[in-house]
Amino acid sequence: MNNAQVHLIHSAIRAIEEAAAGNRGGQAVPFFGPTDLQSMDTAEREAAARSEDRFYREQPEQAAVHFCLTSATALLDVAHTLLSRSAHHQSPQERERELSALVAHAKMAGRSAYRAALVLTDTKTAG
Repeated sequence: MNNAQVHLIHSAIRAIEEAAAGNRGGQAVPFFGPTDLQSMDTAEREAAARSEDRFYREQPEQAAVHFCLTSATALLDVAHTLLSRSAHHQSPQERERELSALVAHAKMAGRSAYRAALVLTDTKTAG
């Protein structure tokens, strides 16, 4: 474990979280994940999709920045956890749970980056 790296990554996470708060400007970027959508009925799912589409078309840069910052934060969280953990104190089950959580976080980061690309692509083709 390199304490300097851990400290820098933690500082980067804080900086990105501050940037994300400034990007929102008081308005949340709508996003409904698969778990959220499964709990909705058809009308609610359609309304959620319209809400996302409307926001992404009206404020594509804000939406793309939000998803990029979300992705960056998630990846830094993974790196921070990997650098600061002490695996020799974990049971195999604890290690497996932690690694599963890190994989989920990394996947979420990839999905957020992909969503940013989709928003920007849609903006490019709409113009």
